[in-house]
Amino acid sequence: MSTPPIVIIAEPDTMISSALRVEFTHLDFAVFLAASGQEAEDYAAHAVAHLVVLDAKLHLAAYDACVRIRRRPGYATRPIVLTANHPSARIKAAAEKAGATVVLPKPYSVSDLVSAISPFVPANDRLLTHRRQGRAMKESQEWVPASNPTWQSGINSALTRNGRLLTIVRGPSVSIPLYRRPAVS
Repeated sequence: MSTPPIVIIAEPDTMISSALRVEFTHLDFAVFLAASGQEAEDYAAHAVAHLVVLDAKLHLAAYDACVRIRRRPGYATRPIVLTANHPSARIKAAAEKAGATVVLPKPYSVSDLVSAISPFVPANDRLLTHRRQGRAMKESQEWVPASNPTWQSGINSALTRNGRLLTIVRGPSVSIPLYRRPAVS
């Protein structure tokens, strides 16, 4: 069994990063969520990702991370996407200077990402072929519930992928209720 393609996402908007993580995970991609440009660089140092997404909200850190990731071995032809709420001419020029493949306006989805990078990626690249051959169900198929999850130590679970702990994103307004045992009478 081959390892799934890797995607590094440095997106400060928790709604977008969570949606991308869910979509890419559903397509059987390994997703690394980075909280900063530096963290995205750290992930890139450990594995050559098939796609890197950096947000312009990270300010200079996004452009600096793009430059340093582009210089790493294996990243010369890998797509690096810079995203922005309103991609101005200044942002596009800075992204081009930093080595970004494309600038994508927000909000965006996995299909928007794939459409934006398709002209820059060979047709036989795993980023595109894995998406077509992955475990994703066709949209026309009916949803089929999975079997009850069981804890499997040491392999993939809801919290791990390929032995690495997935980042859990929790917004500031979300509270996790504490479990209280019922009083014994």
